[in-house]
Amino acid sequence: MIDKKTVYVIIPARGGSKRLHRKNIYPVLGKPMLHYSIAASRKSQYVDKIFVSSEDKEILNVAKNEKAIPVKRSVKNSQDHVFKQDAIVECLDAIKEKFDPPDIIISLQANSPEVKSEDLDKALEKFVKFNRNELMSFNPDLIQNAAFRIMIHDSVYQKTLSTKCGCFVTDYIDVHTRLDVEEVEKRLRSRVS
Repeated sequence: MIDKKTVYVIIPARGGSKRLHRKNIYPVLGKPMLHYSIAASRKSQYVDKIFVSSEDKEILNVAKNEKAIPVKRSVKNSQDHVFKQDAIVECLDAIKEKFDPPDIIISLQANSPEVKSEDLDKALEKFVKFNRNELMSFNPDLIQNAAFRIMIHDSVYQKTLSTKCGCFVTDYIDVHTRLDVEEVEKRLRSRVS
């Protein structure tokens, strides 16, 4: 919770991926890639609940083992052509059948294993301080990297971007290939050295 607002993380992690087979649970330093997004969310001082949306049983089991709440995604919203936001909407609707609606939702990528709880917390603080409806992560060159998108509840359902958007600069690699995995592993190793 931040500023008396509840915060839920939704991690979309479907089973199909073309460039890197089983990308969302592909091993990174011996752990499934999904582990890192869940771990960063769990370390956040503001995140109340973490959900993983997938149609894939193995991914949902990994989520459960990592202490996230698995949410079964429909086949319809698990296809290649489906926008990520459609899966987020579906997941949020399912969440609200069992839990109170959150004030703030973070859509967090499973394939950004460098994500840090400190960045999530600083981004949430900026989001609240500047009263944004949405805030997205960008690389240092100010190109959006899709690692995370923070939204107020109503913005999840919008068909267009909000007029009150913000950005937060990170330095993450979105993993799509084995070469990306190798680079991320190098960077993660140097973080703990």
